[in-house]
Amino acid sequence: MLKRIRNLDKKDRTMYILRFTLTINIILAIVKYIIAFTLPSMWFFVNALFLTVLSISRFFSIKDYHIIKTLNEDKEKVKIGYKNYLRNGILLIFLGLMYFFVSVYIYYKGTNTNMHEYLTYLVALNAFWSISWAIYGMIKYKKNNNPILKSVKMTNFANALTSMVLTQVTLLDTFGPGYDLSKINSYTGMGVSLIIAVIGLSMIIGIKKIDY
Repeated sequence: MLKRIRNLDKKDRTMYILRFTLTINIILAIVKYIIAFTLPSMWFFVNALFLTVLSISRFFSIKDYHIIKTLNEDKEKVKIGYKNYLRNGILLIFLGLMYFFVSVYIYYKGTNTNMHEYLTYLVALNAFWSISWAIYGMIKYKKNNNPILKSVKMTNFANALTSMVLTQVTLLDTFGPGYDLSKINSYTGMGVSLIIAVIGLSMIIGIKKIDY
């Protein structure tokens, strides 16, 4: 299998890896849903929902890439690539706004999460994975302006940001009792949500700068 992966061209190898990480993301989303309803935790639920939507988006990105591989007409390839990039930009704006309103809701209503210490380390490990993968993609494909690969790179970064928020939530809940955790976490959530929305907006505005 490794030999077959090495024999693929760079873009095909990337898509093969994305299929693997898609499976991991789906498993993580299911685990987060289970945790969200077991604790219960609004932060875990919204993070699981966020990851679910991004996983669906990644599935369609992979599908669009394989459709393009079957086409001979360059005009159709460009059309599908730009449509995918635009769709992901709009999606990030929507998810950013959703995350913002959830953070505002938690700010006023509060949330009570009884976190076990072992769970804190697992969440931190997940955040490390998400951030590392996002940074890897940013560096490796920095000069690659293929719209599908670039949109996946942006959504990976957005997912890493929400993983950082969830890590903060679990760390403060475990090691920072006595503080107004809901407000602290909500401020971070609002800030991250605005960054995600701006990323989506920049994708839409700068779409013409993307080469195919």
